[in-house]
Amino acid sequence: MSKLFRIEETDFDELEKIIPQLADALMPNLSNKLRSQLRRCKTILSNVRWEYGPAGKVGIIPANECNDQTL
Repeated sequence: MSKLFRIEETDFDELEKIIPQLADALMPNLSNKLRSQLRRCKTILSNVRWEYGPAGKVGIIPANECNDQTL
């Protein structure tokens, strides 16, 4: 049986904003292997959000719309 983990909703929302920002900033400088790994991270987050099932209603949050002014 697989082990379940818990991420608070606010933390998960933040990860969904930060990972695409990192990807946008870093992709031009990464090797193909690291690009693939970063895309895989984004896919895993998306799968978690939709509980590994088909998404019925998908919304896109552009990476440049982060509210965190410290980045």
